[in-house]
Amino acid sequence: MQPVALRTARLLLDLPVEGDVARVAEYCTDPLFEEYLTTPWPYTEAHARGFLTEYVPSAWSSGRELTWALRTEQGGPLLGVISLCTDAREVGYWLGAEHRGSAYMTEALLAVCEWAFAGLPGTETVTWRANAGNVGSAMVARATGFRSTTTPETTVPGRDGADLVGWSGERGATPDADAYESWAPLLGGAG
Repeated sequence: MQPVALRTARLLLDLPVEGDVARVAEYCTDPLFEEYLTTPWPYTEAHARGFLTEYVPSAWSSGRELTWALRTEQGGPLLGVISLCTDAREVGYWLGAEHRGSAYMTEALLAVCEWAFAGLPGTETVTWRANAGNVGSAMVARATGFRSTTTPETTVPGRDGADLVGWSGERGATPDADAYESWAPLLGGAG
């Protein structure tokens, strides 16, 4: 599959490239990444280079995982990354710390979901999972119309391959009217 660029009101979602190595390496040393993501830890420029020059192009080519860089303009600095694993129609995402609270990821996630429903045949739902406690990620999912599907059995893979307690959600092409309320047991009145 060839990479697809997506545009929103404030963002360009395009292919992350080797020129993004320094930013990816910087962002992925955030302590929240150690706690909530499966990125290698400690994270190095070599990890970022491998991700951007080997993994991302190979995954796009095979169609198994589609990864976009978030930017405000063509050739602009990387703000974060969002991906869609096509087998499970599962999204994952992160933003650099200084860009959190901007609603950039909510905007990006809406664009990826809309693209998946319109351009990825067979997409009936898009799913999301995160480590339990990842309130920021859950609030983005909630804001974009995902319904919480978390149960006591929900898990996510840990960095070492072990199953960790997780949170999950799913979204159809048209969000359920009461999807927002489904997050109350996890998030209470957060956000």
